[in-house]
Amino acid sequence: MLNMQGNGVNAQGQSAPAGFHYMPDGTLMANNDMHGYSEKVIKNFAIDTKDVHSDGETRSFTISGDQGAIFSFEVYDDDAPRNYYHFDTKLFSSSKPNLCLEELNGPYSFSVKFPAATALHTYTIEITAHSVDNIKTVHTRANEVRFPDNTINHNASTGSNSNILKKILYQDTIKNLYLSCVAPSKYTASTDIINGSTTEIPSNRIVIDGAVTDRKIVEVGDKVTTDGIDSAVHALVTAIDPDGDNAKELEIGFADGVTNDETITFTPAFNGMTPHYTDATTGRAALTAASGGNLTTSFAITCTALAGRTFSILRAPTINDLCAIIPISFARDGSSYSPISDEDTDGSALFYRWRIANIANLSLGMSLDPARTGTGANTTTPATISNYRTTKIIKSITKHKYCTDINDITVDDVFVGGVHDNGNLITAMDRTGRVTAQAGNIIFSAQQAAALDEDPGVRIFAYGAQQIRNATGMGITLSNVKVELTQVSTTASESITSASGLTFADVSNISTASTIRGIGMNPSLANPSVTLKTAATGSGDVTLDASNTIVSGQTYYFDGASNIATITGTITVSNMTIGDTTLYFDVERFLSAV
Repeated sequence: MLNMQGNGVNAQGQSAPAGFHYMPDGTLMANNDMHGYSEKVIKNFAIDTKDVHSDGETRSFTISGDQGAIFSFEVYDDDAPRNYYHFDTKLFSSSKPNLCLEELNGPYSFSVKFPAATALHTYTIEITAHSVDNIKTVHTRANEVRFPDNTINHNASTGSNSNILKKILYQDTIKNLYLSCVAPSKYTASTDIINGSTTEIPSNRIVIDGAVTDRKIVEVGDKVTTDGIDSAVHALVTAIDPDGDNAKELEIGFADGVTNDETITFTPAFNGMTPHYTDATTGRAALTAASGGNLTTSFAITCTALAGRTFSILRAPTINDLCAIIPISFARDGSSYSPISDEDTDGSALFYRWRIANIANLSLGMSLDPARTGTGANTTTPATISNYRTTKIIKSITKHKYCTDINDITVDDVFVGGVHDNGNLITAMDRTGRVTAQAGNIIFSAQQAAALDEDPGVRIFAYGAQQIRNATGMGITLSNVKVELTQVSTTASESITSASGLTFADVSNISTASTIRGIGMNPSLANPSVTLKTAATGSGDVTLDASNTIVSGQTYYFDGASNIATITGTITVSNMTIGDTTLYFDVERFLSAV
């Protein structure tokens, strides 16, 4: 038949290429075009697209489809010049290997040995469908998936409408996951001005210019320092407006003198603790994982209080006490606040909606920075990112055969989403397709002062597994989490009998959250509690709530509080981030400090 309609050799004796023949008029024709063809489909390419480990690894892939499908494949990197994988030598080199066609007879598997890497590498795998003789091979019809910026996500897509199917793998250096601590509202110190002198008549009451009920100024447990109250004295705020008649008056643990118009500093209980946010890394847990990979491991975080302070345990921490922190920047091309159509801002300069430079990875429920000063100087908290909704009542009329019902129905009047791009385009994504830059609006559950846009680096806190996933892309679970206190002990400086005031060699790690036990303590009574200490550190006197006896040179133990708290547990991570990341335990939720 072929000899009648076409030949493998032309009149000049030239042989036709494989899959082609010469017609009587000398033209070259594909055999498929003359005799028809049998279509074979490559239906699936099984590939694990998570990042290749930085130490290198061998990874297997499987191609499946119709029996008799013809294909080839190659693997190359993004180096200049490009390096190709040689399946015989199992090495990458700049020389391109010869094309080798394969035929499907059941699933076809192959492996690639990826070398170790010290920098980010990109690998491309291409599966090419070929037509040979009367076999025409195609990929299953394309089902495209696109990234948020509308570029093709090759790894999430299936099939191909061309003869080439492409997948991309990344290999990155190992990534660090740090577990640290943060005290969002009880770390930064605040100041005010003394309103009235007590230097002539020492008192434990102090009046200031500001409102003591303002948590941005002072809270119970703050340490007080000012002219007349030295930092070596452990003077703590014990009451706010103690008599309920003066919103500018506070009480401290013992009487001392202060001077009118002098600055008074209030230092919160967790100030100076380590580790803490970006201030200190000592004591944090450092874990490692491949980007995109998974990890299950134990961890330990050692929290140390500032000298003179101690921790006590309120409860065991949970996943809801762990958070990611996202600093935000307000738009600077005019006012950052953006009034909503029916929002009441007349004369208040308070606003729900704010324009920020980047809404990427923010979501509903995340919390606004409660810091006293600095990043939270002008925040009003508690406040979360929330939808804005107002309602109105309309009449619903239902007609019956002999009557008409008229009812009031509540419906949305104004609804605005808590995170909105406001028409701004995505301006940056990372290599996984996560949006990293897009301007937009956020709405807080509480109106914020216009001065908020003056605060630099305001923080947004993402608590719990879901918000951490939204903020970072990582899946996080915790188990077996607990907090333990390091035992505090010190030596009696002298023997004292039946007294509530006792002297010890070092009172640094003793606090009013402590109870005392040791030789001389009355065994018939409960261990007495500490009510006061005169010095922050070093030798000093400790006052108990009951008289007791101590023996010079003996060691006494203080329970219930310590300057060191150790948080331990097991963490499971899925889809590790492509950059180093830190998560923080909010210690204010499960520890107290005095």
